[in-house]
Order: sequence, then C-alpha cells, then structure tokens
Amino acid sequence: MRTSFLATMAAVAFAVLALVHPQASAGQAFEVRISACNTMEHPQTLGLLVMKDYVEKHTGGAVQVHVFPNSQLGAELESVEQVQMGTLEMATASIAPIVTFQEKFSVLDIPFLFDSYLEAWAVLDSKAGTDLLDSLEEVGLYGLAFMENGYRHTTNNNRPITSLADFGGLKIRTMQSPLHIDNFKALGANPTPIPFSEVYMALSQRIADGQENPIANIWDLKLVEVQKYTSLTGHIYDAMPLVTNLKWFKSLPGDYQEVIRTGAILGQNYSRFINAGREDMIIAKLRELGMEVNDLSAEAKNAIKDAAQPVVAEKVRKNIGAEYVDNFLKAIDQVRIDTAKSVDM
Repeated sequence: MRTSFLATMAAVAFAVLALVHPQASAGQAFEVRISACNTMEHPQTLGLLVMKDYVEKHTGGAVQVHVFPNSQLGAELESVEQVQMGTLEMATASIAPIVTFQEKFSVLDIPFLFDSYLEAWAVLDSKAGTDLLDSLEEVGLYGLAFMENGYRHTTNNNRPITSLADFGGLKIRTMQSPLHIDNFKALGANPTPIPFSEVYMALSQRIADGQENPIANIWDLKLVEVQKYTSLTGHIYDAMPLVTNLKWFKSLPGDYQEVIRTGAILGQNYSRFINAGREDMIIAKLRELGMEVNDLSAEAKNAIKDAAQPVVAEKVRKNIGAEYVDNFLKAIDQVRIDTAKSVDM
C-alpha cells in the first residue's frame, strides 16, 4: 500500500490531536521568552505559537510563553548566545548559526543530503536526529525540537538557473557560514556572506546578484520586489533547532519540563505541516507578481550535487570526523530502506 503525502500529513494531524498531557501541578510561575528571526507568519513562528498555547494551557498558565519574531531580541547567533549565557530562555536558529556552538550539526549543511521533506523529517525524528539535539548539552544548551524552515532555493536578477553552468560568476548572498560559502564556490558562483536582516537592502542596491533561502523567507522578505528569478535548486534542507538553556530547563519542575518538550514537538510538526502545505501557494503568488520561477531537471540537479556535495562533505568529515558523518549517512540510507519497505506493503 502506497503512503501518499496527504495521508502522512493526516497521520501527523491525528497524532497531534491524540497527544493529551495531564494538567501540570500548580507551583511557581515562569516566563519563557523565545527569540525568532522570522515574521509572525513564518511556519516556524506559527509552530512556536502552537507550543505557546499548549504549554500555557497544560501548566494552568504557570508557564507563560512570549514569542518575539523579526529578531527583536537579536539575530540568530546573538540570540543563541544569550540562551547559552542564561540571559534568554529560548531561541530558534538555522543550522549554520547552531554549528557555531555544536559543530556536529554541520552534517546537515551537506548539500542534497535528503531526497524529500518526508525523508528529512524521518531522519531528524530518528535516533540520529535526537542524538544531534542531545549533543547540545555539551555546550550548555538543550535541544527541544527541529522547527521548520524548508529547502533552500536560489534567486537572482541575471538569469534562471537551469544548469550548473548558470551559477558561473553570480554574486550570491549566503549566510555567514564557511560551508555555505564552500558550496557556492564549488558551483562557480561568487558567494558573499551578508546578515539575514540586510538581504533585501543588499539586493536592492545590487551588492549581490542573488541569494539563497527557503520559499517562506523569499516571500516574507518580499524578494519579489528586488529579484527576477527563483530557481528551485533545493540544495540544502534547513531545519531550525529550538534551543533552551540547559541549566535553566533542568531547574524547572519535572512536569513542566515534560509539558514544554511535548509542546515543542507539537509546534515542530505543525510548522512542518504549514510550510509544506503553503509552498505551492507562495510559488503561484510569486509568479502572479511577475517573478519567474523554474524547477530543474533531475540531470541538472545531479550535476550540481556532484559538483558541491563531495567538496562540502569532505570538509565536514575533517571537522567532525569521518565516522560520525558516515554513521549519519547510514541513518539516511536506513530511512530509505524502511520507506521502500512500507511503500511495497
């Protein structure tokens, strides 16, 4: 029996409805501030609001959650630093900033690591993914969940990207991440690291020809106003770990910890569902507004993968160890095997 995307999403929805947590015991009140770099309409922020509702309800209001979007409390790196120091309770961040604190996460910056959203989610929800979150405890953080950001795609003003050659000479804004820079260098582009908050201005002033971000960010940043082409390169799947201060979290009553963990997973699953469900709608709107959006052939994607993946993967192996990377790749292969078996049932 084949498992369709919608059937899987329905199963997730039923799982969310089935998760009922008993009311936590009354006690000391706690304030939880969560820093998010995206808008209040972004899937990961909407997921945080689901978490907020769940936590407040199941602690009888003893734990109050406040979500601060649009980098109000600081950019991603700065926010995670605040969490690590204990001056902020929680933050979300893309994988590249998280690598600054725990280098093992760089395995997720290997381009074309996953073949689909469902595959990425299955791996992150497996022991391989939970081990990554657990590794944050080594640096004083506690990983609660992987909020959704989505596959990263490329926009620019010069031409549609339909082949590896089309990257040649393009000045592409990237995150301030050595691995992302290496990725675009391997493709023949000229990567230019620019902070997320400055992307729109940099593109409007032609400091860069283009940039790369998930569909949700392309929409939220209003890049349709300053970019002509969106090419669905899907070169990196980018989750957004939700982290809290380890010492602070462990100081909470045990039942409150459990409520927060459950709320975080509910928010994670909701953010995934919302993002996957609205990407096609956003792409249609981008086209209506005059942006040219193109997909790539399997042959073109394979050529891009062959150019970039070995370069980045080799650097990751050197940084965190070949054994760790190989074991993570084995976990992906196991998910593929398990998925094939379920499809053939």
